[in-house]
Amino acid sequence: MSVYLPNGRLITVAHERIGRGDEGIVFRVEGTDDLCAKVYFNEPDQARHDRLTALLRAEPARWRGDHAEHVHVGWPREMLVNEAGLACGFLMPLVDGQPLTKLFEPAMRTTAVDEPTWRVVIVVAARIARLVTMLHDAGIVIGDLKPENLLLSRSGHVTLIDCDTVQFTDARTSRAYPCTRFTPEYCPPLPGNGTYRPDRGHDNFSLAILVCQLLMEGNHPFEGVPTGTSAADGAAPENIRLQNNRILFPERLVPVTGGIPTEVLPPEVADLARTCFGVGHRDQAARPSAQSWADALDRAGFQLMGCPNNERHLYHQSLRECAWCKVTSSGLPDPYPRPPIAKVVIPGPAALPRFPVRSGTWQPPQPPAPPTRRDPARPAAHRPPTARPQPAGQPQRTGGGGAAVAVFAVVIGILLLLYLLGVR
Repeated sequence: MSVYLPNGRLITVAHERIGRGDEGIVFRVEGTDDLCAKVYFNEPDQARHDRLTALLRAEPARWRGDHAEHVHVGWPREMLVNEAGLACGFLMPLVDGQPLTKLFEPAMRTTAVDEPTWRVVIVVAARIARLVTMLHDAGIVIGDLKPENLLLSRSGHVTLIDCDTVQFTDARTSRAYPCTRFTPEYCPPLPGNGTYRPDRGHDNFSLAILVCQLLMEGNHPFEGVPTGTSAADGAAPENIRLQNNRILFPERLVPVTGGIPTEVLPPEVADLARTCFGVGHRDQAARPSAQSWADALDRAGFQLMGCPNNERHLYHQSLRECAWCKVTSSGLPDPYPRPPIAKVVIPGPAALPRFPVRSGTWQPPQPPAPPTRRDPARPAAHRPPTARPQPAGQPQRTGGGGAAVAVFAVVIGILLLLYLLGVR
């Protein structure tokens, strides 16, 4: 697929799809590992062209991230147009991350972050709250804040995607662009007259649901079968409308088998949730701000206790016992299992060195004796040297001269002995 930048430069979109939403498909872009392209399903129109033009001028377009490989938002970077020059999509940063939903399941959590502990879950929730605060300070209302729109890095940093649907006002033209999408499971009660326009309180309600869901192992605070007849299906949107939630009114919902109790929430976090789901159920202004959530979560992260049975079991200091050991003791899988133990290969007895031992007393090993010096062996083919011939006219030397001298000495000795005897 080929699309263009507004200056006419050709952009070749690869066939590999990264994601698919209700409005378009996200593709890789050939020739770069830093950008991807979102291409809309619908035909281009002027309204979308104007909206993207204003988004490119907004403050978050200049944001980066917490480090070189992180971005806070997958904000549009360049508009993509068709041959007629109308907006058909946009370029945005290519984010390497996993959906936030992977923090909801223990098996998936170990593949999503380097340190799968409840402390990291609290840190991630605090970072989401700070990101919402940043957007609110920039005049942005997210509107569709949900786990699927948040990507998670291995180090626990978060990035908001699908940013082209946010609500904002163009600083240059003062034109307001409303939020175009909502997810009912994360929305506050909406009026039925069709005139609803979200504000920061809308995001704060969504954030409260998201924080509780993260800290309670994926359990949505408004999901469950009601104990009465007010809602038959137990779907979250209907329970939100009727104010049926496990934190403020636990008696209204049937307990979930294997569900995480609300007592795991730090007291300050639970108080914010009660305020949001109580008086803030209808009053947007009464809902705690995103900054209040960030501050409470930051403090909770420094109030955790360690468990003597499992180094990954961390729980709030307000509890009398480890919440996760209590879960496992009831027969449920461990939400934060121990890391696998690395295998250490120990050599067998045959591979170990042997040392001399005398009568039960260990003796240190002695250095090896120096090698004895040996004369080199004579080669088998060696022959003794032959006598050289003497020159002509010279007598040959033989070994008989020594024997004659010996005989002469013996004779002299005998004669001397006889003389001495005769004298006597």
